Amino acid sequence: MSILIFLVVFALTIFLQRWLHQHIQGFALALTGKPGCGLRLLFYLLLPGVILHELSHYIVAKVLLVRTGNVHIGLGNPRARRVTLGSVNIERTDPFRESLIGAAPFVFGVGAIWLIAAWGFDVWPQAGASWELFFQRVAQYADDWTTWLDLYLIFAVSTAMIPSESDRAPWGPVFTVFGALVAFLFVLGWTPNIPPAAMTLARNWLDALTFALGLAVIVNGVIAVALWILEVTLRQISGKRVDYRVRRR
Repeated sequence: MSILIFLVVFALTIFLQRWLHQHIQGFALALTGKPGCGLRLLFYLLLPGVILHELSHYIVAKVLLVRTGNVHIGLGNPRARRVTLGSVNIERTDPFRESLIGAAPFVFGVGAIWLIAAWGFDVWPQAGASWELFFQRVAQYADDWTTWLDLYLIFAVSTAMIPSESDRAPWGPVFTVFGALVAFLFVLGWTPNIPPAAMTLARNWLDALTFALGLAVIVNGVIAVALWILEVTLRQISGKRVDYRVRRR
């Protein structure tokens, strides 16, 4: 059951990230009529998350002894087919280390959400962290402006922490080799004997991951609803709307 909940929350995290990226730009486009305004608005809103995303690549690359170049925070060429909000030049290396470097933003992002929940809302793992307790603390501290800053940081970090397509590129070979190795061991008759303590630790880590992603889904879901209302209101007032469908040639 824990794995199923995690998969649902993880899928919602990815969906909301893509939806918000599209509709933040779409709202700015409908409001101003200028595509560049949408990109800049997205960049400024996600700036803390973009900085954490690129720094996580840089830090993990250094730890793994992979050479790095310049760290760039800012919009790439707006006329390019794919616009980036930041980048780090990293030397090509083996797929395993490239996979770890690519996954770094997700790991750092989840860790940042946990720290925000712990330090900002006093929701610690040993205190029985739960979404209900988080809601209680938000209501308790609603008159403190830092509460809204913390919620914004959860939005910015979680909406920028999913590894990009280029980050995920090395994962295919690694998963293929690992899967083939496990299958080969099973054919030879190997069956894993996992200690109960390891199972308990894995379950606790999964619950902690689900909690962090759940916070992201809740915060981003509220923002998505508010943005949708703004889009509908703007459409009613101005008659402008953005078509988000992908046109195939």
